Amino acid sequence: MGQILDRLKAFGEFEIIHFGDKVILEEPIESWPICDCLIAFYSSGYPLEKAEAYAALRKPFLVNELEPQHLLHDRRKVYERLEMYGIPVPRYALVNREEPYQELDFFIEEEDYIEVHGNRFWKPFVEKPVDG
Repeated sequence: MGQILDRLKAFGEFEIIHFGDKVILEEPIESWPICDCLIAFYSSGYPLEKAEAYAALRKPFLVNELEPQHLLHDRRKVYERLEMYGIPVPRYALVNREEPYQELDFFIEEEDYIEVHGNRFWKPFVEKPVDG
């Protein structure tokens, strides 16, 4: 994010207005600075809905679309979208439980591996949350 903003600033044709956490998190969108162009970077805890409401209110040019950023909240949807466009993803398996340690017919855990739908993953491996 910083590199992108630094490069824009280096052109000398843009005024960069950083809204800051206090403004974004605490202020109503009506009091946010008015800008002609908006770049909104997704991060954990970022109020994407507020940014969307600001964009609807002020109608700035959007460098990056806001609505598709909701996809980034769910790793399963990200992988699905990447696969849809033929972009390689790491080998993975999904185990969705309604409750912790729920018994599942398609999931087997042994001392040195797990098996999901017949696909074996040898330990150690990285387990990632959906919203990571």
